[in-house]
Amino acid sequence: MLRTVKEDILDVLSKSVEILKTDEHPEEVLSELSDHVIHDASIFQDDDSVSIAVLIYALAKTIGDCIEKNVDYSRLIKSLEKARDLLSKNDFKRYRTTVRETFNKIRQLNKKVGVYIHEALDRARIKKGSKMHEHGISIARTAELLGITHWELQDYIGKQKYFDIKEMPVRQRLKTAREIFK
Repeated sequence: MLRTVKEDILDVLSKSVEILKTDEHPEEVLSELSDHVIHDASIFQDDDSVSIAVLIYALAKTIGDCIEKNVDYSRLIKSLEKARDLLSKNDFKRYRTTVRETFNKIRQLNKKVGVYIHEALDRARIKKGSKMHEHGISIARTAELLGITHWELQDYIGKQKYFDIKEMPVRQRLKTAREIFK
C-alpha cells in the first residue's frame, strides 16, 4: 500500500471514529468523508481506497437508521478503531480482514433495523463508481475496481444530470466547429 493512500485512510478512519463518538447526525458527515476517499481511489486506483469509501458510505446509511431506532452501534466504532490500529502498524492482512468483518457487522446491524445492506452496498459501489468516472477513470476500470458490472455503472451514469455543463448557444457552437475544421 502506498504511503499516501495509507495516511489518507488512517485519517479517514480516525475522523470516522471521532464523528461516530461525538456527532449527533454522523450520517451526513460520513457520507462527505467517503467522497474524500474517492480522490485517492481515482488517482491510485487501489482496492483499499475503494473499499474504505464504500464502507464509510454504507456506514453513513446504516448509522442513520441505528440512531432513528436507538440501536447500539458501538461494535462498529471498535471495529473501525481496530482497523485503524492495524493499518498504523502496517499489518495489512489483518487490516483487510477487519474491514471485511466490519462490512459483516454492518450487515448484522441492518438486520436489526430492517435495512437491506446488500442493496445499500450495491448502490454505494455504483454511486462511488460514478464519482470515480467523473474523476476520469474509465467505466471498465471503475467497474473492475468496485466489483460491479459495466452495465450497472453505465445505467447509473446515464441517468445522472450534470448541471455544471452549460449549453453553448447554436451560433457559438457553429463558430467553434468551423474553427476546428479549418
